[in-house]
Amino acid sequence: MAISINLETAAWVHARVVAQAPFSEIHAALGLRGYDEFQIRRIYDAALRDPDGFKAGFSRLSPNQPKVAHTLPKAADARAQRAQALAEVGAGARAGGGFSPVAPIALAAGHAIRCEHGDVRVAFHNVRPYVVLFNNVLTHAECDQLIAEATPTLERAKVVDSDRGGAKVDDRRTSELTMLLRGTTPLLAKVDARITRITGVPVAQGEDLQVMRYGVGAEYTPHFDYFDLERPGQALHLANGGQRIASLVIYLNDVEAGGETVFPDVGLSVAPAKGSAVYFAYTDAQSRCDPLSFHAGAPVLRGEKWIATRWMREREFT
Repeated sequence: MAISINLETAAWVHARVVAQAPFSEIHAALGLRGYDEFQIRRIYDAALRDPDGFKAGFSRLSPNQPKVAHTLPKAADARAQRAQALAEVGAGARAGGGFSPVAPIALAAGHAIRCEHGDVRVAFHNVRPYVVLFNNVLTHAECDQLIAEATPTLERAKVVDSDRGGAKVDDRRTSELTMLLRGTTPLLAKVDARITRITGVPVAQGEDLQVMRYGVGAEYTPHFDYFDLERPGQALHLANGGQRIASLVIYLNDVEAGGETVFPDVGLSVAPAKGSAVYFAYTDAQSRCDPLSFHAGAPVLRGEKWIATRWMREREFT
């Protein structure tokens, strides 16, 4: 993909990337220079992944030369990215390195977050992928009420259309769902405030709550929640709120068998328990996404599974 850029802009981007400036700073500056969301991310991603190669690409320009179109390299495919991330985890265990999400939970396992309904406790915390299990996020009565509010408008779930944008029905996701707009009922306003309390992510950065029902055999096969820059349909979603930074999945009922949230690359599995929630953060301050957040909703074997999911963005989502 070719994007036009001049020497001054390219040199500034390179310098800020090398200095590990947050993506938000570069995003704002390139926006003022007239680049759209997708162009900004492609320029930034090229400089972030290969600073030396990016610098070499514009070194032939002169200061007075107008913008020149550069063809930006493609990112490694998802399989290669995950393999590299697994290798980094192995090296990090020895060298003390790791992935630092932009929306971490401050408390360690066993600690509590005081909320108006009682304490939300951190049951466990996994460093990479960054996964936290909370207990008592919703009361059982609140879970039942949320299911009741969602039931009348359930329809077949869709996935992001990676080629054309929007959403489409896909056999990878076989649940039913409905969207509940932020703050539109007293219960949703309470849930919004509690999610902000426990995650630290402002309500304005949260997408509308999705409530989903999985019957026997229903599942969501392994996938990423963040958007892929190499897929134009997914990239269109970045214009409203930027990249997804974290997901919170609240379990609204106890499942008789199956329905776990599974992170297959690291052998981590979280079983549904009514009122609990699993939180995973996968984007850092440089807008890099952790491929080890690859996850799935395992098939329901007996009974049914109800969940409420909140995806969170880098910026305000409207």
